[in-house]
Amino acid sequence: MICPKCGSNNVTTQTLTDTKTTRKVKGFGWIKACLGYLLFSIPGVLCGLCGMGKEKHKTTTYTKVIHVCQDCGNHF
Repeated sequence: MICPKCGSNNVTTQTLTDTKTTRKVKGFGWIKACLGYLLFSIPGVLCGLCGMGKEKHKTTTYTKVIHVCQDCGNHF
């Protein structure tokens, strides 16, 4: 590998890994509330509260390869 800035062969390769975690909290379920209303009338609207407040976690990992010139410090 040759550095495009200075032309040196003294280049090392580094692997960077980044992890990102997202969180989503469920709210009131309108579809459950409508179905509950159709089946059980007014008290059935409380079916929309079922599962409210539960969290879902999603983890995503990104990997990136970077070449670094040891002579001039150029990243490419």
